[in-house]
Amino acid sequence: MHEAGASSGDLWKVPVGDIHIIEGFNVRADGAEHKEHLDGLIASIMANGFYLNRPLAGYVALKNGKNLIYLTDGHCRLEAAHEAIRKGAEIKTLPVVISPKGTSLEDLTVGLVTNNNGKPLSQYEIGLVCKRLVGFGWDEKQIAGRLALTVQRVKDLLDLVAAPASVRKLVTDGTVSATQAISTLKEHGPEAAEKLRAGAERAKA
Repeated sequence: MHEAGASSGDLWKVPVGDIHIIEGFNVRADGAEHKEHLDGLIASIMANGFYLNRPLAGYVALKNGKNLIYLTDGHCRLEAAHEAIRKGAEIKTLPVVISPKGTSLEDLTVGLVTNNNGKPLSQYEIGLVCKRLVGFGWDEKQIAGRLALTVQRVKDLLDLVAAPASVRKLVTDGTVSATQAISTLKEHGPEAAEKLRAGAERAKA
């Protein structure tokens, strides 16, 4: 690598217990698909170890006078690593790439979508990222530009995460697709949940 002109970056092997989670930062939705993904990661780690070429991402922050490493990408892999350790895997450290100085919380939030090198976020989860960016004062055009989406898609995803809980549950459970839910919300409004449930029952039958 030296002969090729490469230089070392901010890749560190960090003790597993020293990687901290930002409460509420991860937008992954629980469900059968998520559990299946985790089970696959756990099985892979148990069989092959944690791949060093798939590092976690994080940043360093000062808290109570101590520098701590907080995770920004790789939540599923960290969770799987913890479970593999509970099952007997001898993992002491994990590879972590640290964000450069000057990285903002908004940058880290955008990175949930654009820097994700694991399982892609679902449309609903991307909608949660859009909602969070709105909370930072971003408009739909700004969000669309940073996430490489159309403005209309951003609006649709924001409508989805603002839908009644019954509609959101149908999406996160995998009963209906995000696209189907958005289309039904536009057409039927408050009756969308009933229409989606009826359609799902017909398809199941």
